[in-house]
Amino acid sequence: MVDLKFSKKIISIVSSIFVVILIATSAIWYRHNQSQQNKSTTKQEQILKTPKAQGKQIVALNYSKLKIKTAADIYQQKVQNNLHQQVKKLEKKKNYSFKNMLILANPYLTSTTSLYLHFKTKQPAKISYRVNSGKKIPVFKRTLYNPNGTYAKNHSYQLIGLISGQKNKITITATSKNGSKTTKTFTYKAPQLTGKEANHLKVNTGSSKQKLSSGLYAFLGDQNLKQRATYFVDNDGYVRAETPIINYNSLRLVQHNDQLYFAVNSNQIVKINRLGRMLKSYSTANQGYLIHHDFAVDNSGNIISLATSLKAKKQEKRVEDQVIKISNRTGKITRLIDFKELMPDLYKKAKSIETMSTNKGYHDVIHANTIQLLNHDQILISSRETSTIMKISDFETKPKLDYFISDDSVWKGISNYSNLVLKKENNFISQAGQHSVTYIPTSQSGVYYLEMFNNNSAIMHSRLSFKWKNYSGTGGYSVSKKYHSSYYKYLVNENTGSYQLVKKIKVPYSPFVGSVQSKDGNVIIDSGMNSKVLEYDQNGKLIKSFSTKGKVKFLYRVYKYDFENFYFKD
Repeated sequence: MVDLKFSKKIISIVSSIFVVILIATSAIWYRHNQSQQNKSTTKQEQILKTPKAQGKQIVALNYSKLKIKTAADIYQQKVQNNLHQQVKKLEKKKNYSFKNMLILANPYLTSTTSLYLHFKTKQPAKISYRVNSGKKIPVFKRTLYNPNGTYAKNHSYQLIGLISGQKNKITITATSKNGSKTTKTFTYKAPQLTGKEANHLKVNTGSSKQKLSSGLYAFLGDQNLKQRATYFVDNDGYVRAETPIINYNSLRLVQHNDQLYFAVNSNQIVKINRLGRMLKSYSTANQGYLIHHDFAVDNSGNIISLATSLKAKKQEKRVEDQVIKISNRTGKITRLIDFKELMPDLYKKAKSIETMSTNKGYHDVIHANTIQLLNHDQILISSRETSTIMKISDFETKPKLDYFISDDSVWKGISNYSNLVLKKENNFISQAGQHSVTYIPTSQSGVYYLEMFNNNSAIMHSRLSFKWKNYSGTGGYSVSKKYHSSYYKYLVNENTGSYQLVKKIKVPYSPFVGSVQSKDGNVIIDSGMNSKVLEYDQNGKLIKSFSTKGKVKFLYRVYKYDFENFYFKD
């Protein structure tokens, strides 16, 4: 009996040592990964090369007096105004025809390999183009969008789709209303990509024969790049465009009317037009905030963004728990939500400090990572730290918590928050550490779908005593084949106060980051810490996957965009 007790004691000690080693190993791995990310961050302010003229047809602006060295110089209003004045001066220099058009190399510096076209046609014409970049590279072809009408006489466009470092043969076609066609062909060797990413990703074909969705994959926040950039990939894995940014990542692209919003830094969101010109820059640091993770644009063009208060960060050591509104017209910031004020009882309970992530040393009680605008002054907020999706009403006037979507164990013992948790309709494990939560309305009032990247990661530093017993199969900080993340799709019924899991697709495990998107009947998934993008058919069978070639595996999000009524009219 003594030997048995002694053996049990030894087993207990060994088990404890194993757990300590496992936690320490995860910590070392995570810090190493963060170190690699930080190293990539320090390389972001690369010296940018401005475009140069090629032959007699491709013209470049004069950048010599602007002293443009880095991406930060591009996104200054004075610089953009100067470039626009140069473009307009060239356009007025003479009457450009279809056969003798004005062709500028990336005049506004916001799309590395792009070309700007300006000309007039005698008769109203629809303009299309095709790009041949080599025998082994598929042809890229599109019909161009013209705000003057499908058939028009005045034409200004930005061409994307050219392959970096390749001699691209570009054929422009003008089609009249009666069907007659005229073509113009020229060549352009596109410059190297500023991020130094490969022209072509690793591509693997799955078992599904389903056609891939339309559009270009926007790779957001690839931390392997030497210069931060958002780049756009076609269905064959070729990089067809690139937008250099200053730091951080673009968060997402939001097309509002004929303008495109995206972040270029953690304190700056910009708005560009279809020709690549920055129309407006919204700065936040000078008003006391940093932006992070996500933003949305309302019907008036105002930006609703997740934010960190610089005052709260300095005085209270807390981060990523604010929602702000940035006026489209003036750029003035209004604070809409401070989660410490909205949920004071949670902050009394969640006292621990973040020890592992980029927020190390701070209180990261909410860690909001997605915002979705609904109707009637309502929003959904995804909180990674609490593995909860929160519905908030009257968020612009007097914010009120409506309900939570989470496992009820998260909220037991904290105020009356357990009463806010919706009921599960079937037996499944709730999301853990989710990202990229997307609202999909239905025709029935109070009923909608939610899709998300369920990281399936059991991480909560603000409440170290929390027990993850209701989350079997969840992983930790390390990327591991032992665990998996998933595409989750919920059906939420506010009328019955319930939600149910209606679709699930297992993908490689990513403890942090990741995204999902339903498009053309398919599902696009970014397993962020594997830097792998997978597109599945409606039955969950893989159609094709794309992987980056760099050593650092950290890809924030990937969404697919058609750019309809912006660049294209297909």
